[in-house]
Amino acid sequence: MKKILYLVLAAAALVFTACDNEQEDIFGESSANRVDAAILSNQEVLCGAENGWVMRYFPGDPSKWGGYNMLIKFEKDGSLAVSNELAASDTIVYSSYSVKQSGGVMLSFDTYNILFHVFSDPSAPLLGQEGTGMEGDYDFSILQATADKIILKGRSQGTYAELTPLPAGQSWEDYLEGIKAVHKSMESLSYTFAVNGKEYRAKTSNRCLQVTIPVEGSAVDEVKTFPFVYTDKGISFYSPATVDGVSINGFNNSDNLIFSDVDDKGVELRVNILPLNRIFTEYMWFCSYDKMGKYGQKSWMYFGQGLEKIGDNLYYAFMGFYKNRFGFHFASHAADGIMYAGGLNFEYTLIGENKVKMKFARSGYESGVWYHENAKMDYALLPFGYQDAKTFTISVDNQKLPRELILTDMVDRSNVITLSYSVAYFPFMVAEK
Repeated sequence: MKKILYLVLAAAALVFTACDNEQEDIFGESSANRVDAAILSNQEVLCGAENGWVMRYFPGDPSKWGGYNMLIKFEKDGSLAVSNELAASDTIVYSSYSVKQSGGVMLSFDTYNILFHVFSDPSAPLLGQEGTGMEGDYDFSILQATADKIILKGRSQGTYAELTPLPAGQSWEDYLEGIKAVHKSMESLSYTFAVNGKEYRAKTSNRCLQVTIPVEGSAVDEVKTFPFVYTDKGISFYSPATVDGVSINGFNNSDNLIFSDVDDKGVELRVNILPLNRIFTEYMWFCSYDKMGKYGQKSWMYFGQGLEKIGDNLYYAFMGFYKNRFGFHFASHAADGIMYAGGLNFEYTLIGENKVKMKFARSGYESGVWYHENAKMDYALLPFGYQDAKTFTISVDNQKLPRELILTDMVDRSNVITLSYSVAYFPFMVAEK
């Protein structure tokens, strides 16, 4: 019995020794050394792109903002250079970065660079709301780092960024100019998304393509949102866009305003050039006091007095299509700190392609009726047609992608109203005594 026990103990000792030697082989290098090696390896990759990297950056929630292009060159001394498609193409801003251990290898853009941090700046210098901005990141986990591709994920908001080397000899300025040219060529107010012999209405919001899919038996359509980034060849989706069972990764640019999908699956994105009166009645056009003619400014002066009397400040107001109705829509900051919103409906008739006749329909929604009765909002409607219908001639700065729309009263030439496609906020309401 003793002999058997001795043999068992000896065998166990041999197994333990073998395991111990194996552990030493696997874990002989210290944890600190392995971290240092990972940091060094990632930094070598970052600095390895001779002409820098093209970064396609999707701040925060991609379905809100879509993606943007930056060019970045990392140096071994911790400095970096950044260009951005939204700035002048010859603009380069220098700052610093670091690669360190923090729950994995982290790349940090740790000194402020206006071209990079514009997407994470809470003051919202580009888009978004004050206090959050576009919810981008400047600290990233490095998920992949090779000479051909780097993939980053934001530590705070989950921003996705993909970096690929800019070809040697390619001018930074020329590359960004190429992206801007594609952007200008492909951007439009309205599209048709054609797939499998079917056609769907589509439009862009920021850098997202929104495709409207009718739902059988429902009054509410389905809207699919596909974030994308402009490239020097066309647009590339954040993830494959699937409509009617067909998935594609993007569209190629073309001079004929019909863009074919990059996967050659027969999908097309076609630019629609809409009649001017449909551009007015089917979209939102924001009002500004200083862009109204004499008639409009006099009317809105009384509207301002009505708001002042109840202690409100107008936040924004627009004419156009919203919540399945055409009319005057607004939001206002009340004295109690609450924001109220609503609208007043208009009847309209399209005349030809560049004229519209419209009049207040004596109905509204949400807070619209109350403001009409208590804040002199009837004066805000006078320039557009209140008791009597008004007929306007419509003009725009660019029919493919208008940024301003001008209504010219065909009877009263002092009633000329310039409206903006971009949101126009009222810091205060004009109210002269």
